[in-house]
Amino acid sequence: MKFSSPLTILLLLLLLQQTLLSAMADIQLIENTCKGTPSSSLCLKILLADPKSQNADLTGLALIGVDAVNNKGLEILEQIVALKKSRPELRPALDHCAEVYHAVVDADVPSSRDALRTGVAKFAEQGMADSAVEAQVCEGSFGEHGRTSPMTGSNNAMHDVANVVRAIIRKLL
Repeated sequence: MKFSSPLTILLLLLLLQQTLLSAMADIQLIENTCKGTPSSSLCLKILLADPKSQNADLTGLALIGVDAVNNKGLEILEQIVALKKSRPELRPALDHCAEVYHAVVDADVPSSRDALRTGVAKFAEQGMADSAVEAQVCEGSFGEHGRTSPMTGSNNAMHDVANVVRAIIRKLL
């Protein structure tokens, strides 16, 4: 195929320009969305990790964030299982953590997804607020049992991710 025609070259340049402008507009939405969150760098990390963010509207970005909370919750539940095996003395606190993180992945995340899909952002925001609180509840359970938490980093990470996603959802209110 020969691209020597000036018209062909012009059309290709226009197509390239349109593609670049569209990509820049999508990145601009992501950057503007993240500016209003507690951690713009964490927000960008969450959203840009998912290729769907490139074509998402604000609701789509919020759903990507909710998925990140779900993934973090599942990761933490795996950590809890491993800690129960390696640190049996922490079992009471870990059992409590398992309960609260199951609440995140089995209740808070699904209710937030449903709320976003049906246009009721207020309920989605509440689910993310609950997820942030659940992380604090888990962390506190170690102190209640006279133990030092081996999960501080994970609990802080969940708290931070949930609050970033909550801020994204607030933009829909």
